[in-house]
Amino acid sequence: MENNILNVVNVIKSFDGEEVLKGVNLNLNRGEIYVLLGKNGVGKSTLFKIIIGLMKPTMGFVEFLDKDLLCYENKHFSELGFNINEPRFYEHLTARKNLEIHCEYMNCSKDKIKFLLEKMGLSYLNDTLVKNYSLGMRQRLSLTRCLLHEPKMIVIDEPLNGLDPKGIKDLRHLLKEIAKEGITILMSSHILSEVEKIADRIGVLNSGNLIVEDTVKNLLKNNEGNFEDYIIEKMEGSHEVCYFGVKKKLL
Repeated sequence: MENNILNVVNVIKSFDGEEVLKGVNLNLNRGEIYVLLGKNGVGKSTLFKIIIGLMKPTMGFVEFLDKDLLCYENKHFSELGFNINEPRFYEHLTARKNLEIHCEYMNCSKDKIKFLLEKMGLSYLNDTLVKNYSLGMRQRLSLTRCLLHEPKMIVIDEPLNGLDPKGIKDLRHLLKEIAKEGITILMSSHILSEVEKIADRIGVLNSGNLIVEDTVKNLLKNNEGNFEDYIIEKMEGSHEVCYFGVKKKLL
């Protein structure tokens, strides 16, 4: 499909003989915000690492921009922006210097540093060391770094985690602006009230299976006034799979 940017096909990942991911299938379109939900430890970060090429699947494959990820030989990193787990930086340097180093590493222009920092509500001239940044500032800086080399897709783990209400609202608007520019966003979150506001589509991972995948519009319509309860039920252990309103039992 012309609008398709990512295909995860029957991905299985085992550690010491135990399957963490059990045949996950996932597809993302250009410019959409897809939120992956699930309890801690269900394999979200593992799936993210496979999608960005930091980990190989035991079985299955990932296509990114119509090409098998394993065929890119790391060249796909120029098309991806990502942050898995807590944002990490050179703590003894300023935000500006951190981003300059990133540009050198990614072999991209430094011309956008000032523009993106200010777009994210950070100052280009601020000489505060990153070690003194608040969590909200670190999340903004992480997002800036993700976008600096002009990727086609960004993958971010829990970007809303630890933010105050204003920080959450500001970041929500920023992510929506990014998606409107045609950049695909794959993210995780535990804040269901925000997921409802930000996501185009939602997937729920449970016991290694993607047991729910649907648009937010459909989920709200089919679970009117009960969206959070429905998602929590699926995260906690329902063995019923639901893809775009069609329900099936897991074997």
